[in-house]
Amino acid sequence: MKKKTADNAARAGMLAGLTAGTAQAGTDRKLAEAADRNRTVALVPSDSIRPRHGAATRPARPGHVLALAESIAALGLLSPLTVDSRNRLVAGLHRLDAIRLLLASDRSAAIAGLDGDELKRLALLPPTGDLPEPLRAGMIPVRVMTALDAEADPATALAAEAAENTARRQYTPAEVQELAGRLRAAGYRDAGGRPRKGEKALKPALAVVLGVDLSTVRRVLNQPQKPAQVSGFSDHAERLARALNHFLKLEPSTEAEAEAIRAAGDLAGKLNQLR
Repeated sequence: MKKKTADNAARAGMLAGLTAGTAQAGTDRKLAEAADRNRTVALVPSDSIRPRHGAATRPARPGHVLALAESIAALGLLSPLTVDSRNRLVAGLHRLDAIRLLLASDRSAAIAGLDGDELKRLALLPPTGDLPEPLRAGMIPVRVMTALDAEADPATALAAEAAENTARRQYTPAEVQELAGRLRAAGYRDAGGRPRKGEKALKPALAVVLGVDLSTVRRVLNQPQKPAQVSGFSDHAERLARALNHFLKLEPSTEAEAEAIRAAGDLAGKLNQLR
């Protein structure tokens, strides 16, 4: 008996060691991956983010900045900006300009090049005090590339910008539907065709938020939603009765097992009466 107890203790100790080792290996791997990325997420003031010196970045498109400002006001910033170790912008020019537009005291002076309809949409943006936190306080979520100095290593900064701007998060259909619901609650409409003047159209806004084309948005929104499987009492009773009938066919080897089978038989009879 003592030897059996000792063997069981040894096996339990070995299992515990293997479990702890596996968990530690997983933790080490995640830490190593994070170290490889050399990135950390932080909140920084919007006015502390500086442009990269000599960056050949295309100027922001006013209409795109306005559309992003509308979606950020409704949903918050879904994808943080990327900066180097000295808060120089690596990726996210349009998002940064959209946030600064929302935070501007004079929005009409903060953006140029809008047409008449876009100016009406600009006037409908919510006041700064109604923005979601942390934007309301002027703070922006950013990914900091802690090992990068964009001026000392412009080639790496350019490569990171290209990678950030081409990589898109893959949203599930359920997440897209949830985002669409939030935009509808913020006043966006599912109107077909070209939107009327001053109208906030849902599908183009979702395309901007997700970074995909309109056809992709239409395809996801048009996917039929699977109805929830709702089982009634009779369904559960039928499944339980089938399981009990299988149990009743067993041959008991002890009096306790025979008593359990008798009890199962009584329960199966009551279920048959209810079905």
